Amino acid sequence: MEVHHHSHKPKNWKEYITEFIMLFAAVTLGFFAENLREHSIISHRIEQNKVAILKDLEQDAITIDSILIDEQNAIKTFDRLLNVLYLAKNKTIKQEQLIDSIKVFPDIIATTFTLYVNNSSFKNMQSSGLLSYVEEEDLKNSLSYYYEVVFKRIESNNVFFDQAGKEFGTTMPLGIGSYFRKMRNDQSNYDLNKPSNYANFMLSLQETKNVLLSEKFIFDIQKYYNQIFVYQMALKMAKEENGKLLKLLKSEHK
Repeated sequence: MEVHHHSHKPKNWKEYITEFIMLFAAVTLGFFAENLREHSIISHRIEQNKVAILKDLEQDAITIDSILIDEQNAIKTFDRLLNVLYLAKNKTIKQEQLIDSIKVFPDIIATTFTLYVNNSSFKNMQSSGLLSYVEEEDLKNSLSYYYEVVFKRIESNNVFFDQAGKEFGTTMPLGIGSYFRKMRNDQSNYDLNKPSNYANFMLSLQETKNVLLSEKFIFDIQKYYNQIFVYQMALKMAKEENGKLLKLLKSEHK
């Protein structure tokens, strides 16, 4: 039986070059297609984070304005309180007049609130590495400054107010007790839970009178009062940086 061997004509160098070029083109196009797809996914995720941060900033703006109003009201209360304490300490008014003056205050002790910025969207963007892909340098720098500098300054001030609030609640429970009684409506059947009754009762106690005229209480009030101005400066800085960021982000999402 005769066996026939099929022979193939060897390829010339041009065919090898053509196949190489086609293979290289296919790999290159595949690489660019994958890179384009990945870039598209990253861009989409960045836009999602920007929208989330924009919503956080809009809420921050509302909260900052509200707290600035509270701080200004607190300053007015402390102005009145420090003035009558000064008059009483200098014997210009009697202790009974001091008590009567405090009774007519809208708030016995000023109530202040602290700002807590929601930075979860920014942290998500930062931890996932997406922040490094943000092309707008102004936006990237402003975001980092707002959350890493301004926010940290606010946080450090919050610690002071939280601690001072506990101290006032211990040494002078009148103010915070009156505030909570104004907020409650579930135990009005108890006479002492009526804010005016509670204030009058607490102000009638000798311990309250001793606290009001103690130098430590006056010193602590002045320290707290001064800190409000420092906090106002931090809040105004936060408001300014918040406005810059809102302007940058809103210009991208018109």
